[in-house]
Amino acid sequence: MRCRKCNSSNTRVTCTDHYGQYTKRYCRCLDCNHKFRTIEQYEVLKPGPPKGKPRPGKIARGSSHGQSVFTEQDIRNMRLMYESKNHTLQEIADKYGTSRAYASKIINRKQWTHVT
Repeated sequence: MRCRKCNSSNTRVTCTDHYGQYTKRYCRCLDCNHKFRTIEQYEVLKPGPPKGKPRPGKIARGSSHGQSVFTEQDIRNMRLMYESKNHTLQEIADKYGTSRAYASKIINRKQWTHVT
């Protein structure tokens, strides 16, 4: 964008606010330090669902997700191994090929929360 005061193209966007059909950008000229605002209206609606509404369709969870490494049974086994006090977090992580931190999140039900 060009500065409206000195016509320089050396400008920066300092803030962007998105609204329903338009976007406001607050800009600053780096040469003369003049501040100005632009309003951009959309001719075509932005892709995706409206703000605040959930995505349509079902979100894949667990082993049905395309990039999943574990199955639900693996998660149950990890939790059982830890609850039986026979294995440490590091041993479980090494056995399943993951990090100790991620194994801890699984066991403490911060990840894979849908598996009981």
